Amino acid sequence: MQRTFGIVLMFLAACSYGAAGILIKLAYRAGLQPAALLPMQNLVAIAFMWPMLLVLQGMPKIGGRQLNRLVWQGLAGNLAISACYFWAAQRIDVSLLSIILFTYPALVLAYQIVVEKHRAAPVELVALLLAFCGAALSVDLFHGAAVAIDRRGLILAVGAAFSYAFMNIHGQKLTEKVSSQVIATTTSTVSTVALLALFPRQSWSTFALPRTDWMFILSLAIFSTVVPMNLMYLAIRRIGAFHASVVSVAELPCILVLAYFILSERMNSWQMLGGGMILLSLLLTQRSQTSIS
Repeated sequence: MQRTFGIVLMFLAACSYGAAGILIKLAYRAGLQPAALLPMQNLVAIAFMWPMLLVLQGMPKIGGRQLNRLVWQGLAGNLAISACYFWAAQRIDVSLLSIILFTYPALVLAYQIVVEKHRAAPVELVALLLAFCGAALSVDLFHGAAVAIDRRGLILAVGAAFSYAFMNIHGQKLTEKVSSQVIATTTSTVSTVALLALFPRQSWSTFALPRTDWMFILSLAIFSTVVPMNLMYLAIRRIGAFHASVVSVAELPCILVLAYFILSERMNSWQMLGGGMILLSLLLTQRSQTSIS
């Protein structure tokens, strides 16, 4: 029952992240810029999260070692993935961005093999190969289309994948000592403070925005931070980082379908093949992990 509940939580988190990707793109089309959108939606998110935490759990008592880990989680996880994702979404299609992002379960598996000395089953090695070949096909490296794709956008997408992998791996260690809600709230706060310090005040300090812009900011605060982060850490606590990363595959088909119908984004046949290989990679790895469990 605990495992099933964790899978459901991660599935809902993945769907929320998928919806956020579409909202980000629509916000850019409405005229908002990342330097304004990202800090503002973070401010709104922690304005929701702190009262929730204080009412449900009270003021958290965090030791020095755990506080240090939370700061790293906020900077190398929350901040890095948000910045990479938001700026990548401005430069490349959200469908391509999502395909690249979803190499992160393969990165988690690679970490387990190299650092944690996990003995990889043959099917896992096949899954790794499929994931990285799928990523190469999705940017059409072998057929000349990479020239037409914004290279900085691709680099940012890869950065988002590495940050997402870190957030899952490091987050699993945190959930052993700290509650999911404390992790989500404190790391979001660290990320927000860093954003406000990094960006010029004039880019985010104006509150005289049109109602439509505020709707995007509020929606993103809920769907890209408040809901998915709390659900993700709850899921990781129950099923572990790797299983959580595999369940989150639900986000990929969700966002590809939404991008097709709402954003009118189209992928060529090589990119579709690459996305399919990444999906197959995730399914193979899930099957292998399930058989091990």
